[in-house]
Amino acid sequence: MAIPSLRSMLARWMLHRLRTARDVARLAYRLHGRKTALIDRRGRFTYACLQDRVLRLHAWMQAQGVRKGDIVFTWLPETGEQYETRLATYENGAIFASFHKHLPALAVLDMLERLRPAVFIHDPQLSRTILPVVRERWPAMRVLALGMAYESALAAHMPQRGREPVHEDDVFALHMTSGTTGLPKSIGYTHRKYLDSVRLISQAIDFSRPSGTQDVNMLGMPLTGPGSGLVLPTLLSGSALLMPENFHAETLARLIARHRVTRAFLSPSAIIDLLDDPALARHDLSSLRHVPYGSEMMPAAKVAEAVRRFGPIFQQGYGCLEALPPITWLLPHEHVDAAGEPVALDILASAGRVVDGVEVVIRDDDFQPLPAGQTGLITARTPVAFEGYWKDPERTAETLREGWVVMGDVGYFDRHGYLHVLGRTADRVQRAGQWINPREVEEVAHCHPAVKETCLVQHGFQAVLVFSPRHGQRDALASPEARVALERALLQHMAAALPKAQQPDRVHLVADIPRSFLNKMLRREVRALLDRNAAPTWATAPDKVAA
Repeated sequence: MAIPSLRSMLARWMLHRLRTARDVARLAYRLHGRKTALIDRRGRFTYACLQDRVLRLHAWMQAQGVRKGDIVFTWLPETGEQYETRLATYENGAIFASFHKHLPALAVLDMLERLRPAVFIHDPQLSRTILPVVRERWPAMRVLALGMAYESALAAHMPQRGREPVHEDDVFALHMTSGTTGLPKSIGYTHRKYLDSVRLISQAIDFSRPSGTQDVNMLGMPLTGPGSGLVLPTLLSGSALLMPENFHAETLARLIARHRVTRAFLSPSAIIDLLDDPALARHDLSSLRHVPYGSEMMPAAKVAEAVRRFGPIFQQGYGCLEALPPITWLLPHEHVDAAGEPVALDILASAGRVVDGVEVVIRDDDFQPLPAGQTGLITARTPVAFEGYWKDPERTAETLREGWVVMGDVGYFDRHGYLHVLGRTADRVQRAGQWINPREVEEVAHCHPAVKETCLVQHGFQAVLVFSPRHGQRDALASPEARVALERALLQHMAAALPKAQQPDRVHLVADIPRSFLNKMLRREVRALLDRNAAPTWATAPDKVAA
């Protein structure tokens, strides 16, 4: 690995001296005033301009009586006002919490009831159905609407710095789980934990740039979700944060080319979409030099394709909301061999090796450690583990055991020390009396050139492999004969590559695999899709395939 530059060593030294997110923001304002800080639908904002807006919003909050420890809750689209609100809470020691625009209104009401925030900043287009209820139930709650009301609030107040002492052990943010398996849970993180996460990240990512240049960091995942992990590194490095309004492949490619994006934090699904976009060649993406990816495991065949397309610029990180990344890294140089070609798929299918300062143990159902090579429950002990769900000790006890975070995934270590994450325990599929980890089957399916995305689910007593086609194969969706031929081809591929016990009972072609707002596959929606679809699918019995 390259020797760290003097600038990177200086940046890491400063990082270890900083104690709170407010320290980081104030340092960024002071050092990078003339640089671009934010790019969103409204245009470009320098660090000096961003500071002015943040301190005006902070002054408005102070005028509303917001104090240290109060909760400020937002329900906003992916826009700079959400970023400004987050930074304003750094100033006054309030606790920032947010909901993504795609989560349902009833879930927002439930969260407001549970959190009782002092301030609710919202998009009127999202909140119009619940705003009367909010005003009636919580008349003391200060409500601020995106748009004219928000801008008027800033204009009516002079910039004001926070005077309340902020400590590294104060909670600065409530992170919400995605809610894909029920009502979202909230986790309070302290300044210390969040900065410790950045310190671990800095071991493997050099965010410093030569003098006179500036990185442009693009969020390819919601700021209300994993994208929040890019906030402090962006401020520390004096980079510009680019916030797309959506995460469609065309939007991302256009913005990368237009703003000369150097670093893009992407989900696996976003990378797959880019690879499958026939218009990708129209955009100059040569500015990209680093693409961290995460939020779920990426199929090895698609990682290899991405490396061939863009070069060794990819870096995978594993973690979760309960144990912040990084738990493991698969570093850019580990994606390629000495000749610059993608390494073997079994390495690309892994989550990489455990980072320094973190421990990972694979355990059986009795919570006993298992040797390398055996599959079991993944548990992690890390300095950035959560300390519990917000006011929910029962669920905390299920996830935090004896100082270890139960990640909810099953996996194993190979003989080279790479961690292989096979997915959630709840997603396992039963076939012929045996349990199958879907990822082991899906990885094989992704090696077929016609497959864009695929998902193995339990449907009744059958293991059904649902897949979407690559762009060049989408004509099969309109032709029953072509559909059957494509399903038959995939069945034959699976039969040749998998033992009989792991082969799906049937396969089913769909236009697109359902996804969450985090761009992750929604297996429950795939099962619901099968429930609604009465069309015949191709049987997997070997004698029928051979016919």
